[in-house]
Amino acid sequence: MTQKWTISGDYVEACNCDVMCQCIAMEPPDDGVCTASLLFHVQDGYYGDIDLGGLNAAMLVRTEEDVMFAPDTGWDVVLLVDEAADDDQRAALEDIYLGRAGGIFGAAADAHVESAEVATAPFTFSRDETDFSVEIGDIVSVEAVGKHGFNGELGTVSPHPLTASHEMNTGQSTTATVSYDEAFTWDVSGNNSFLGDFELANA
Repeated sequence: MTQKWTISGDYVEACNCDVMCQCIAMEPPDDGVCTASLLFHVQDGYYGDIDLGGLNAAMLVRTEEDVMFAPDTGWDVVLLVDEAADDDQRAALEDIYLGRAGGIFGAAADAHVESAEVATAPFTFSRDETDFSVEIGDIVSVEAVGKHGFNGELGTVSPHPLTASHEMNTGQSTTATVSYDEAFTWDVSGNNSFLGDFELANA
């Protein structure tokens, strides 16, 4: 039986698009393919009675040509789970992020995910307002900053699927590298980032 789950906390993503991620506008990504790191620090969360607060997870996503969210676009995914999680917490995070427990990840898995594998790694995830820094073992290194408009206000983009408000802040990576295997190795530093708070649930 699927457990009820809810997670919220800090979020940053870094992808290969030069400017605002084209997926938001349902347009093809820059270079024709998408390579993205989606990084989550769970401040508060649970899966049934399993506490997930304080843990981290990351999804590395690679697509072939076409719009990321187009019905026929397939995704290859690597899920990185915080090595600090115990067996129950790791299983819960896998159920959530691989879509087995419903919610937005369930919809993404049903519609897009063609391959997925899981690995554990140590996470260092820090945030100072709109400055983010994430290190995941020797696999992922992301640093990103919020981007402000001409009036000094932090930019926002909507609709973004990973927040209850469907709104996320605009940003830019200063570092965004992945080195996992041949397919999941890239350096998209200096390109698009979205960042801020996330809040998700399956009910």
